Amino acid sequence: MINRPQDYAAIKHLIPVAFGWAVAAILEAACYIQLALAIIEQQSPQKVLSIAAITILTTILASRSGFWAGARLANALYSALGTTMQQAKLSWFTASVRTLLIETVSRSIPGFMSIPAHQFQVFIHAPLIPLCITFGIGLIGGIPLVMMLASLLLLSFVIQSMAQRALARADMDRNNAELATNQSTLELIDHVELLRTAAGYSRATERLEQNWQAQEIALGRTNRAAAIATLLSAIASFLPIAGMALYLVLSGVNNTTMLLAVLMLTMRASAPLETLAVAAIGIHDQLAAIKHYRQATNAPTLKEPSQAQQKTPHNHTIELNNVTFPPAVQNINAIIEPGERVLICGPSGSGKTTLLKLLMRFDDPTLGLINLGKVPLTSIPAAELARFFAYVPQDPLIFTGTIASNIRIGNPDADDQAVDKAARQVALDEVLDRSELGIYQEVGLQGAGLSGGERQRLALARALIKNAPILIMDEATSALDEETEKRVAKAICEQSCTLVVVSHRNQSVWQPTHIIEFDQPLALK
Repeated sequence: MINRPQDYAAIKHLIPVAFGWAVAAILEAACYIQLALAIIEQQSPQKVLSIAAITILTTILASRSGFWAGARLANALYSALGTTMQQAKLSWFTASVRTLLIETVSRSIPGFMSIPAHQFQVFIHAPLIPLCITFGIGLIGGIPLVMMLASLLLLSFVIQSMAQRALARADMDRNNAELATNQSTLELIDHVELLRTAAGYSRATERLEQNWQAQEIALGRTNRAAAIATLLSAIASFLPIAGMALYLVLSGVNNTTMLLAVLMLTMRASAPLETLAVAAIGIHDQLAAIKHYRQATNAPTLKEPSQAQQKTPHNHTIELNNVTFPPAVQNINAIIEPGERVLICGPSGSGKTTLLKLLMRFDDPTLGLINLGKVPLTSIPAAELARFFAYVPQDPLIFTGTIASNIRIGNPDADDQAVDKAARQVALDEVLDRSELGIYQEVGLQGAGLSGGERQRLALARALIKNAPILIMDEATSALDEETEKRVAKAICEQSCTLVVVSHRNQSVWQPTHIIEFDQPLALK
């Protein structure tokens, strides 16, 4: 499972903490065993107090370092995931993968932060104490006492596990019933008019009432399971102590101090069993989270050229030689000289957006070659390649913040005057002038305060201010009215850059020097 550099980077933060929890458990068990011996042999408590002090200090250090290691672990995992996302092929980002990434970022990795501080305490500290005490009790009563305690602890753990599994199954049924009830309630609230007119007043709530009844039945089962689980847990907790006491009495042990010492050790050894039983059930969730993380970081990546392979483009001429990326893009040949305005058109699903993304090396063609300035894209480092392109998709991403902060993503060093100029070039005058804050107006959560056309123009301003030699636009003005689109297109065509545009609307506004039609046969006209 640990076979990649990022895995070792993450795991190295856990090893010292795991060792610390193991030492703390061994010391605590030793402290209890020494206390038992002191009781039996009427020894001075100094040795017990010394071990107890060291145990407390070790436990505190293990706990504190666990929180620190958890933060370092999360940072390493986020960093590895970020590296994967930077280098992953765009075709990897399917709907299911996006869902997986959201789950990994929002739940799995934050959950891993608890491993050093809490999970290690459960799975290392908790089981080591009964294990060490079980072997240590042999110093008091020999092998028979060790075997007896081990048998009682194992039986107690099995009973605890059975009780917790039964409770978990019942609680899952209750959760499912509760979810169905919540969904029916929302359905009724959102569509009450339709349900009343279609089914009548009484039948409108029929599904909701059925789910209420199912929830009531599930809750009853959960209560019964909880009662049984509580009873079994209580029996399992008492079993080792009662069993050990009975064994000592039947063995003829009548030494009160030895009986007290053995029962004390038994009580401490059996204390973590319920916690371990609960944790053993939840381990499947943790294993699933680890599996999700491995899937999220095991993406097909775009190979970066080595130092010896790296080349710098001589200019920004784009050459496409038999470029193929099934199923849509097939055998495209084209040369786009600097300063040209190329219009790509064709029916939906014909591969226009795919071609744009291949030009920027969001993915590599299955066959063929794309050159930039006589240099294959695969020989240009990603950071260097990014300097050549500015990209505006049809549905641009707007970040929560101000107009200025969104535009400056294209050029972080741009001053206020340059930001204002870029915004007005794409017809954002009305937006800027409606508030005295101008470019420092808030755009709302992910641009919620802007219309669709305003978000597109904001993204265009972001691209213009970058001053990249190649501007690529994918239906970037689809939300604009005709007059605004003409004004924006005129401003963009005046830029001294190569322009590659996908558009289904009035194509003449882009004044194309060449047209690539995605219609068989694919060719440059």
